[in-house]
Amino acid sequence: MRFSEKYNLNATQWELDFVDIPLNKDIELYVDPYAINIETDDFSNECNDLIVDYFDQLILSIKNKDKKTTSRLLSNLHEPNETHLGLSQTDPKNGRGIGGEKAKGILKAFTESKAAQTGFLTDLSDCVLLIPGIGRDNISDITTNIIKEKLIEYTQEQCKLYNIPTQKVNAGLLFDFTDYHWKSKYSELPVINGNRIILVPKIFVRYAPEVNEQKYYNNFVLEYLKAEHLKPGDSLVEVLKNNKLRVTKKKLKEIYPYSREYLYDFTKQHPEILVKYKATLRTKSTILNDQEIENKQDNAKKLNSLDLIKELQQINSGSNQATTYHNFITRALQAIFGNRIRRPVKEQEINEGRKRIDIFFENNNIKGFFKELNSVHRIKCPYILFECKNYSVDLKNPEFDQMNGRFSKKRGYFGIITCRENKNKQLMLSRCRDFANEEKYIILLDDNDIKNLLEFRQNNKEQEIDDYMSDKMKEILI
Repeated sequence: MRFSEKYNLNATQWELDFVDIPLNKDIELYVDPYAINIETDDFSNECNDLIVDYFDQLILSIKNKDKKTTSRLLSNLHEPNETHLGLSQTDPKNGRGIGGEKAKGILKAFTESKAAQTGFLTDLSDCVLLIPGIGRDNISDITTNIIKEKLIEYTQEQCKLYNIPTQKVNAGLLFDFTDYHWKSKYSELPVINGNRIILVPKIFVRYAPEVNEQKYYNNFVLEYLKAEHLKPGDSLVEVLKNNKLRVTKKKLKEIYPYSREYLYDFTKQHPEILVKYKATLRTKSTILNDQEIENKQDNAKKLNSLDLIKELQQINSGSNQATTYHNFITRALQAIFGNRIRRPVKEQEINEGRKRIDIFFENNNIKGFFKELNSVHRIKCPYILFECKNYSVDLKNPEFDQMNGRFSKKRGYFGIITCRENKNKQLMLSRCRDFANEEKYIILLDDNDIKNLLEFRQNNKEQEIDDYMSDKMKEILI
């Protein structure tokens, strides 16, 4: 059974912002600090700041030979079994993270590492490259523990979104950044069969760390060395029949065999190669899509957009089913737009609680339509605001004025109103254009629009989804 099934969320992985974990074992996905680092939303930035702060303190203590502080920082990295992520276990409470002898091994690896001792390391994700004995599971566990309090905050948001019950329980040891100590705290969390659960945003996970030692060694270190040796008279050079020179990676590997120690020595002499490697990662890095996460889930419920279309058709317009429509739209938007938008909050309070936004998404700003709002149209929109209107009649001025009242410098100036019908399309467009003239942008999506977008999603037509939304935008701009 998966988390969503336990609480009858009636949702596939595509419709959820978090990894839909199994409850009786771990799923082989890993929290990657580099994945967090490259995200631009506020929550990811806050998590990344904590990782950087902790890691700075750790490396400083190792560099200063402050064994007491190093031991304190590392020894309480307990097994984050609550997330059900990592090396697959049939019983996650038995653990597979950092604890006991494994914790001692992690401590030994860091304190004996030349990269750590010299203060050369500046990034937790680089430990996979430069410290012998540190693997993807270690980095994932360390990262999870560092940001555990933020993940608890995220879990509470998701539980509120889906009306999932929580209990005040001992959340284990959380890192207190005011005095850099581990402290036991109580928090509101979902509890299943006596075990607390912590949810993780799916944009934080990878099959393996993005920073990969073998790719760095083969594609960057050896390529650099090949260029260095590729000159007449070099002992590693072969002269081909056409008089061209060649240096093979096979020979290079014999002279410069792979090891974490060698990667550190090389990188210390040529730090620009690591910078180049990570710059390449930043441009090529991709979030795991829902299909890839789904492939790691046993008996995962597959997304069927046609079922979602039928579900929408069965929701009657009117106040009696307003909540049902609201909940449906939240799931449908996530299924349609995927990782373009994330971290939904329903009925987000604004203006000190005097007003509420129906659905409030963070703009992930990574690709497609929502990124182009800023990069092409120069519209400030760190958040995407949605108002859901389950009316049986066309919208009138008050509904547009309501959305207009949600806009601000902090939240941005773009919003979408979902509605059931849009009979007088020309009148609705005229109202949207009036606001656009004031540099406030409102798009309407009726049932037919949602149906069309879901059909694109059924066939994974990502470009068509973006083009459809771009056409909607053009209508109010031209």
